[in-house]
Amino acid sequence: MRAREIMTTPTFALAPSATLEEAVEMMSAHGFTTMPVVDADGRLLGLLSEEDILRTPPPPGDPDTGVMLDGRSRTAGSVMRTTGLAVPADTDVRELARWMTDAGVRSAPVVEDGHVVGMITFQDVLRTAARR
Repeated sequence: MRAREIMTTPTFALAPSATLEEAVEMMSAHGFTTMPVVDADGRLLGLLSEEDILRTPPPPGDPDTGVMLDGRSRTAGSVMRTTGLAVPADTDVRELARWMTDAGVRSAPVVEDGHVVGMITFQDVLRTAARR
């Protein structure tokens, strides 16, 4: 079984210009903990997780919030992770399970030709293993 067969679609994604407030709203509305950040053509630029948002340092003089900087909202593009993010759509599920476990990730975008085509979560992998 391959990643494309168990991934979740459609995929919601963020533009790099999305504010962290907008990212939190979208994550909450759709029940996501991690979202891909894509360019206008749907090409993967990075990944933004709840943890990334919570780790965002507060601006000077404002210890109560991590999402504002100098009166401007921080953006998904300024906080996203850009390495070790995606899996090819043809990745075998067993290989995917090992990679996710070794990398300590619970979800990842699935890509074809650099474009995000779905998201895969550890739950997707576990459901597949349970069916076997």
